[in-house]
Amino acid sequence: MDEKKEEQLNGTIQEELDLQFLHDINLKLTGEVGRTKKNFIDILRLKEGDIIKLDKNLEDYIEIYLRGQLFAIGELVVVNEKYAVRVVDLA
Repeated sequence: MDEKKEEQLNGTIQEELDLQFLHDINLKLTGEVGRTKKNFIDILRLKEGDIIKLDKNLEDYIEIYLRGQLFAIGELVVVNEKYAVRVVDLA
């Protein structure tokens, strides 16, 4: 299918589907930066300022979960001095 026909089809589908009712639905979205395993006693000993090493590097992609299911792959970025996730690929 050429691009013009595909655009027309997408436009028709959008006109037929009024998705306004979905705009105020909230879903749980989770970004997993990394994982680790700790003994229970080590967890009890944690205190403020302790560092927990994770199984990923800062440059690695992170998994993004939607309601507990893998939804996308992303990368950590800094935007206006805050951490954010840029979506790289949808699962």
